This record gives sequence, C-alpha cells and structure tokens, in this order.
Amino acid sequence: MSAHMSKHANLSGPAAILATMDNCTKCGICQTVCPVAAVTPLFPGPKVAGPQSERYRAIESVQESSSTLCSGCGVCTSVCPNDVAITDIITIAKAASAAKAGPMRLGQRFVNRPDLLGAIGGLVAPLANALLARRFVRKATESLLGISARAALPRFRGRAFRRWLAKRRQPEGPVIGYFQGCAVEHYEPRVGMAVVGLLNHLGYRVEAPVGQCCGLPMLSTGEWDAARHKARRVMDGLAPTAMAGRTIVASSTSCSLTLRKKYEAYLDMRDPASAAVARQVSDICEFLRELPAEALHPLLKPLSARALYHGPCQLRSHQMGWPAVELLKRIDGLDLELSQAVCCGTAGTYGYDRDKRDIAEAVGATLMDQIRASRPDFVICDSETCRWHIAAETKIPCFHPVEILLASIEGAIR
Repeated sequence: MSAHMSKHANLSGPAAILATMDNCTKCGICQTVCPVAAVTPLFPGPKVAGPQSERYRAIESVQESSSTLCSGCGVCTSVCPNDVAITDIITIAKAASAAKAGPMRLGQRFVNRPDLLGAIGGLVAPLANALLARRFVRKATESLLGISARAALPRFRGRAFRRWLAKRRQPEGPVIGYFQGCAVEHYEPRVGMAVVGLLNHLGYRVEAPVGQCCGLPMLSTGEWDAARHKARRVMDGLAPTAMAGRTIVASSTSCSLTLRKKYEAYLDMRDPASAAVARQVSDICEFLRELPAEALHPLLKPLSARALYHGPCQLRSHQMGWPAVELLKRIDGLDLELSQAVCCGTAGTYGYDRDKRDIAEAVGATLMDQIRASRPDFVICDSETCRWHIAAETKIPCFHPVEILLASIEGAIR
C-alpha cells in the first residue's frame, strides 16, 4: 500500500474523494481531453475547476462557479495517471455551490425528477405528448423554466412496462432482479421488454421490485438532500433481492453506476443494505458478457444491417471496457462501426439546460458528423438520454444493445 493510500485508508464518501487531490501533479492531461473545455473558453478545464480550485473553496468567502459548466462526463478521471477523482471533486463543488446559491431554478428541479414528471405525464400521455410537440409550448417552457426548446424530450408512455411484466409468462428458472429506472418505467418500455425477453430466452425469471429514478440528476446538480431520500428508497427496495444473493441488472449505465458507486461516494451510504446492493448490481451487457459462451451465442442468428455504436461516458467510470461491443460482434452480418467521439454532448441532464445547450451541441458535433457521414441503418447506445439526443439530432433510430441482441434471436427489432 502506498504512503498516500495508507494515510487516507480510513476515509470514505466525499472526504475520500477530496483526499485524492493530494495526488494531483498538475500534469494537465485532463485539460487536453476535456470535451467541454475544447468547445468553450467559459470552462477553464477539469484541473482548474477540480483539484486546483478546490483548495481555495475551503475559504468560505470565495465564490467560484466554474464547476457548474462541467458536464460530468468523467473523461478527465479516466485518463488521470495519478488516480485523482477529478469528476467527483467537481461534483462535490457543484453541491456546495448549489447549497450556497439558495433555491434551485424550477426548471432544473423538474428535470431532476424524471420519475415524477413521467408519472404525471403518463396519466394524460396523448395530451402531454401532443402539447410538448408544439414549438410554442417548448419556447414558453424554455423562457419560463430554462429547459432548452432544442433538447430531446422522450414521449410519455404511462407505466406500460410494469403492466406488461405483470402479464408476462416467464420460465421457472433462476430469479434475477432488474432495476429498470425511470426511463423504462415511464418513457422507454420497449427497452425493459427487450431485457426481460432476452433474459427469458436464457432461462431466467425477472423481477422488477423498484420502479423509480436512481436520483443521479439530483446528485449531478447538487440537490443532495433530496437525492439521499430517493437513494434510501431505492436501496431498501432492492436490498431483499441483493441479500438473497441474486444479481440485479440495470439497462441504464448511469443507473448501474449510481447504485454501484455514487451513493457511497457522494452520500457515504455504507450500511449493510446499500453495500449488498452495490455488490450485486451489474450492467446488463456486462452480465451477458460474463455468461458462458454457450449460453447466448447459439441463440444469435445473422442480422444483416449497418450500425454505429456509441459508448456512453458512464462506461469509463465503470471500468469494464465495452461489453456491448463484444456482444454485438457475435452477431453475424452486423456491420458495426465504432464512435470516434468521447461524448454525445447531452451528458444526462446537462444538455437540457437552456444556458448550456450550445455547449452540449458543440461537444456532440463530432459524433453527429460521423453518424451523418456513415449513414448507418441505426445507432446503438447503452444510455437513454444519449439515445434520445442522438435520434433527435440525426433523425436516425437509436437502440439499446439488448434490443439488437434480441432482434438477432427473434428476427426483428420490436
């Protein structure tokens, strides 16, 4: 164990994150890869907004807001040769800045609660979807709430996935838990159906005990008190599954990352229930990759199509490589091109902010240009907000990797 690790071995949560500042040598590597700093002079870069400025934020009178322009993509942390938790340091600064600034803007509070919005909008889905498709409504929302009129809004679906799962006949095989998150629960039931369908083909019986948001939008923007209550409900809901030794899969890379690492990192949640859930959570593609080759591979049939895969930012923080790519390459006939971009730009809720929308689009220009030049039949991405953003910007369908794997098995994309 290094002297530094020994010195801070007993620290946890935000204290452990901030302690990594001691490792920073100001090499500047993080500055060179930051997609936000590359497109706007307003953001001084992760080294400055992170460890460098954090040393001065301890002085209560210092007001410093550079952290608010960070998208939280995590690229800086992934390339740091000294294991400085740069993105997390900046996120802690966002939380401190939000606490000092007073009440959060109403629009951001709305965006931070996609499960609440989904539940309300789902009650009158046809009307809500029709209204939000109107340009004048979006412009009014932008003016009043600060939610960009250009941001991709998903369609309300009600709780179609939960109703479908309740009627689904499943095999009497090993039970696996599924954290579907708010995206599947309220906006993209087809992804959840694909996850269950694929796991059923593999002989698993799927249970989905929790149907709410993981709270990452709150954590990312500094609304930590509200996030703590939400996190507690999520962990308590998943704890029986975890403590029974069952795997819990998530189809959103941001959700699985939050359950695995962010509750402990930001909220210092280390109680037995939270620890058990964190141990048992797996990204769905990671889980499928780790299965014996004879489990999935014989089920896959040729699928003639050209696709482009974009790995979302959260995969870097998972440190698990590109499991979806490994799985998709098993499908004969699928011509797969890999994204050359580090970020699609939207970065969760970042691209929904009226004041950051231009930055988000500039960050994502590399990916959008590649997609338009390649003209694939469809794009594949593990993250829901990335999918919505990519589809809206390019007008090309965007699917979760599991949807394509299931299409290979069943012969058609649902």
